[in-house]
Amino acid sequence: MVSFGQLAEPFLLGVALAADAFGVSVGLGIAGKGHFGGGKKLFSSALFGGFQFLMPVAGFFCAALGGESLQNYGRWIAAFLLCGIGVNMIRQKHKKESVSASLPALLLLAVATSIDAFLVGIGFRCVGNDALGRDAAIIGAVTFVIAFAGAAAGEKCGGKIAPDRAAYLGGAVLIALGVKTLLV
Repeated sequence: MVSFGQLAEPFLLGVALAADAFGVSVGLGIAGKGHFGGGKKLFSSALFGGFQFLMPVAGFFCAALGGESLQNYGRWIAAFLLCGIGVNMIRQKHKKESVSASLPALLLLAVATSIDAFLVGIGFRCVGNDALGRDAAIIGAVTFVIAFAGAAAGEKCGGKIAPDRAAYLGGAVLIALGVKTLLV
């Protein structure tokens, strides 16, 4: 039988790991004001949750194959991806192009926000976690819910922001998350 503590730990870990996905989802909702409907919110949330599920599993199995290198450079990779996508979002709006949540951009964001989950998987391996599948599934499900809530909140806030400023704010959120990734 699974105890409350055995479920609470991956749940709380999922909440902590989902913070970046929440921030990115808020930014996407703001920038995509009026064009980030229910289907896009579900799809992007599923990508974020899916990667938060897959990355601990990948980290667990890759721990013996150079996990320390990713541990050393993972923050830099995530920061570069977040800042780059944020700058591109602002650049697109500056050029009067439509800001869209394309599949390649969403995939990069999902990877960037789940690198810390990869590192958690390495940690799971180090402590001999025997409930990897269950814990990774909880982390992924929590991230899905939090990312969806972030996208909905961003879309709601985006309705109160002038359309030409929404992309700037969304891009600024991504850049701020990238900088935070380097500093923390």
